[in-house]
Amino acid sequence: MKRIIVIAVIAVLAMAAATTASAQRKTTTYASLGALANFSASDFGVGAAVGFRNYNRAAFVSFAPSIEVFGDFFPKDKIFGAFINPEIGVAIGPKGFKFFPHTGLMLGYDTQTKAFAWGGKSGFSFDFGKHFTIDFSTYIPKYQFSATTWGTNLVWRF
Repeated sequence: MKRIIVIAVIAVLAMAAATTASAQRKTTTYASLGALANFSASDFGVGAAVGFRNYNRAAFVSFAPSIEVFGDFFPKDKIFGAFINPEIGVAIGPKGFKFFPHTGLMLGYDTQTKAFAWGGKSGFSFDFGKHFTIDFSTYIPKYQFSATTWGTNLVWRF
């Protein structure tokens, strides 16, 4: 029960930070579509996400809390999942190009582990211009299960 409360508090704080903006910061909505590989299951699939990131696009370095809703599907093994991912990251670089390392929790359900669980997501991305991002991430839906999924995602920032 204590673990669920801690996760809920972290998720609420991440969502609050990702949706509050000041004069320099801006909440940016994004959508992504990606190719996923789960090598422990020898399966390939797709992933999609919709989320919010709050950062200062004009600053050279900007702390960037974010939150997203993420889903994946692996057709060969008929595995799917749905998750909420509160994340933190740092946008580094000049306006128009940012390197963005990020990490966060995964809270949700997937049919591979057959449980509601918490895990982690981490990776890095490259932001090009105002709208386009390419993201490379690893997903672990349940830490005790430890099946890592690798993903390359194309992201459109609105």
